[in-house]
Amino acid sequence: MKLPTLLLLGSLAVNAVVISLYINQRLATAHVVPSDISVAYSKSNPAQISPEAPAAAQTALLTQAWTQLQSGDLNTLILRLKAAGFSPSMIRAIVFAQVNEQFSARRKELLSGQEEQPFWKNSRSLFMDPKTVSALRDLGKEQTALMKSLLGPEGAPGYEEINAWQRRQFGNLPVEKLTQLQSINSDYAELQQEIYAKANGVMLPEDREKLAFLEKEKLNDIAKTLNPQELEEFQLRTSTTANQLRSQLTTFNATEAEFRALYKASATVEEKYGSNNGFRNPADYQARQAAFLAAAQSALSPERFADYKQATDPQYQQINRLVTRLELPISTSQQVVTLQQDIQSRARAIQNNRELTGADRATQLEALQAEATVKLSTTLTPRGLTAYKENGGFWIENLKPRPMPAAPASGGSSATQPATRLPGG
Repeated sequence: MKLPTLLLLGSLAVNAVVISLYINQRLATAHVVPSDISVAYSKSNPAQISPEAPAAAQTALLTQAWTQLQSGDLNTLILRLKAAGFSPSMIRAIVFAQVNEQFSARRKELLSGQEEQPFWKNSRSLFMDPKTVSALRDLGKEQTALMKSLLGPEGAPGYEEINAWQRRQFGNLPVEKLTQLQSINSDYAELQQEIYAKANGVMLPEDREKLAFLEKEKLNDIAKTLNPQELEEFQLRTSTTANQLRSQLTTFNATEAEFRALYKASATVEEKYGSNNGFRNPADYQARQAAFLAAAQSALSPERFADYKQATDPQYQQINRLVTRLELPISTSQQVVTLQQDIQSRARAIQNNRELTGADRATQLEALQAEATVKLSTTLTPRGLTAYKENGGFWIENLKPRPMPAAPASGGSSATQPATRLPGG
């Protein structure tokens, strides 16, 4: 389990709390022989350090208390903390701080052994070399194993938070299965990372075959861990099919029921046509897309299917993202597109009308641009229109007529020049 650095370091702060709580017990049992730790941790009314006590005296007492607490091995420390009544989460944090200190020197040694590379040579040189990454990973596993040997399965800081994160990722599963899934994922992720590192951005057919094999084997291992219902919930959250579907539905705002229905449709199509990996010929791709659209139409209401088609149309991705960002109905995208098509069609008619003078043509195009601006400001809101002009709405500015070419210099070519240059001409 890889933990964020801040989470690991944050546990160090609890030592001061440990000392203070321990002192409360020590002051409450001052009559006890200091070496008799078991008696020193007997329950009694806690006492507080006197605020009037000199700072040096308080520091000395804190130092003595912490020295007595941590004397001996880690198992002894755990027993003392339990006897003093510390909570499991605080014991876990304290022990982790001690264990982390033991492993810190070994991590520093690994990092210091890296060969310094010029930053301008290769972007990969800014990161750790694969051997160091592997060694650090093994060291982390060793540290985790030690924590589990000391405190059992819950021997990691942030245990409850980690379980909550795992349930969001894998589903509402028992702790034992969450741990198994995390272990399976981590093991296969290491193998996959080795392939990506070796490929260095250039994937060969054998690399893809290896990745596909690993993915299949991982799923087999997971299927042995979960029952059919749990496996379905896991697939809804983590499978490639689900991830691709979520990416497609970014601007659709699907409900959970709609997502589940579309996932089943996508899984059925994938079972027949194979995965949508982007390497099939156009005819196969079109057949697959047509099959999925038919399945999606059966899974959604007519109104929501219309929204789905609009939200997933590649031609409308940019306006769809803007509409979603503005928290407007997805149907707004179609309104904008329809308006664009109408305005541009009328602009072409004006541009192609040879009976218009250059001035009349410019006047009508400017009026058309003003009309588009007013309507889009109403549809998208004024701030939305400003964003639209910078994100796909460039056609609005293109409605302006192009400036007429400069007249030829005196004595220049006598070739007849056009009276005006038509936009797009």
